[in-house]
Amino acid sequence: MKKTILACLSFAFFMSATAVFAKEIQLAPFAPKSPVIMAQGGSFSAIAGGFEALFTNPAGFASPKGSLTIASAMPWTFGNPVELMETDFTDDAGETDMNSVVDYIERASKNGVGMGTAGGIGYVGRGLGFGLITSNELFLFGTPFPAGVSGYASAEVAIIGGLALTPINTNFMKLSVGADLRPGIKIFAPLSAKSALGIITASDSDDETEMDRALDEIKVYQGSGLGIDLGTKLTFGSLTASLSFRDLFGTRYAMSTFGANEWLTAFENSGGLPEGGEESGDTYIVPMNISLGAAYHFNMGAMSFFIDPTVHAELSDPFAVFGDQQKSPWSLLHLGTEIRVLRFIKLRAGINQGYITAGAGARLLFLDLNIAAFTRELGKYAGDSPSSGVSAEVAFRF
Repeated sequence: MKKTILACLSFAFFMSATAVFAKEIQLAPFAPKSPVIMAQGGSFSAIAGGFEALFTNPAGFASPKGSLTIASAMPWTFGNPVELMETDFTDDAGETDMNSVVDYIERASKNGVGMGTAGGIGYVGRGLGFGLITSNELFLFGTPFPAGVSGYASAEVAIIGGLALTPINTNFMKLSVGADLRPGIKIFAPLSAKSALGIITASDSDDETEMDRALDEIKVYQGSGLGIDLGTKLTFGSLTASLSFRDLFGTRYAMSTFGANEWLTAFENSGGLPEGGEESGDTYIVPMNISLGAAYHFNMGAMSFFIDPTVHAELSDPFAVFGDQQKSPWSLLHLGTEIRVLRFIKLRAGINQGYITAGAGARLLFLDLNIAAFTRELGKYAGDSPSSGVSAEVAFRF
């Protein structure tokens, strides 16, 4: 009996000690930098539809028209795009000049520098939504250079499947309700100034041992999770209100850790994601995000063929105003507009967390082209830490 009591006490002590030392680490949500959304100030919940509904508001699946995306490619960059294009990263021999790379990072890292890509396929409409989307991103931020610079490299694959219903559809009101499941795999590696410079320096050397040492300084986290998204859209004539819950109750990932060199070697040898690794005792979670949105579609009558405008707004994560981070309401506000011209040209603009955004799109038969210039806020308040970027998309849609 005494042994049983001692065993129970020991187990309770072990569990409480583990809880004390374990940390809850917040991860970034699954949110490709679509130029359609970024050009409109990050506001999209109330007008959700098409491919972007797969990672915004599943109520958009209820669209009466179906949209099939055979392939979508979205590249984006962070930093001043003009400075990026004007910088020559090659030497006289036509090879990469690492000194130019380091100089550019030093100039641009104050407001964030990096790049990303996303791609996928999907179908949205008539009550259905399903797709396969990948997203990758590299980002460095901070000052002074190099000691104050930090960042991350991330990759994510998500399969989205969901349904939307329209339980109320009258002449005066239409209610759409949607939900989806989002199983996914997330890989990320925090980068310090030391590790980032180590990779850059090793890339300029023919010594493989130096690159191995640089990679050993980086930890890679790999894990899987299941996200749940809910959303509604309520339309009265030209006015639409929306409420969406992304990562309902938080999406948790069971993470394993690898050395970067170990992970890359295993990936190369297996041709896929490596197995094993050291199981992490920390909790990795994408916090739930609640978005409130509203949109107004102007009825232009016969003129709608020539010009068809919509304005909308979204308040993202409103409870962050009262949380530990205490963000300002202005940094959570997104305003956007889209004007369709001749039905195949789309002009977009918005205000994202206090910063102006703009972009355009064109639909030529099945070819869909979009581009956006945007700025986002990395701090608690508008004006703290602005980070600018450019996003584009080439897609084949029917």
